[in-house]
Amino acid sequence: MPNQTTPDFIIIDDDPINNMICRKYIGIIFPSADVKTFTDPLSGLRYIQSKYEDTATNKVCLFLDINMPVLNGWEVLDKFVELPGIVRDWFTIYMLSSSIAIKDKEMAADHPHVEGYIEKPLTLARLNTIFPNSN
Repeated sequence: MPNQTTPDFIIIDDDPINNMICRKYIGIIFPSADVKTFTDPLSGLRYIQSKYEDTATNKVCLFLDINMPVLNGWEVLDKFVELPGIVRDWFTIYMLSSSIAIKDKEMAADHPHVEGYIEKPLTLARLNTIFPNSN
């Protein structure tokens, strides 16, 4: 993801504590970032479709949990790839999960829309790895 401008961030995770941690660390690295959190995956998908369907001003980093009720992260990705290319093109997706399952890591590595796999919790060090020129 280019580092010329501050990206927007979307976190889709049913754990509000994790969302708070992500918001805090993102705010340290990118104080002016627009950070949206969703504990309901369907609400997150609806927001993505409505906000980015016509225009967007910034690239978006999506942190997506795997194990969630209603829709798990893989199901969210299935719905994400059905969105128009104009929407998908704004996004860089990282799976952010407490899962240590090799299968989940392999699926993330093989998925064409997933940039990487991050074990929870998100840390400042990991954010600095993703955005090395942001400080």
